[in-house]
Amino acid sequence: MSTQAAIYDKHGREIMLGDVLKVFHFIGPRRKRYYMYKQVIGDFAVKGREMTAFRVSHLEPNTSGDGYLLLKDGRHLVDYEIVQGFGADGVCFDDRPKHKAQGTP
Repeated sequence: MSTQAAIYDKHGREIMLGDVLKVFHFIGPRRKRYYMYKQVIGDFAVKGREMTAFRVSHLEPNTSGDGYLLLKDGRHLVDYEIVQGFGADGVCFDDRPKHKAQGTP
């Protein structure tokens, strides 16, 4: 399996450390869509594999260790959208180049 050091939101923008993400949660009454907001808080290597991952957590200060991992494997996450964030070079998320998903024209 080839490893890639990136993961993308539904618009094809690369997700980076510090980004705030809007994540689809569920559809409620009258087809209202509900979302959660998460933040990318860490970047580390996965033990025993040649992969890296992001640690994603709630927006509030979180000392309990809650959250989950997003493996940086080149996927486009259709339920994720970056709503705020700047890259390491200070570029706003809106100005990041868009990456097309493999298999799309």
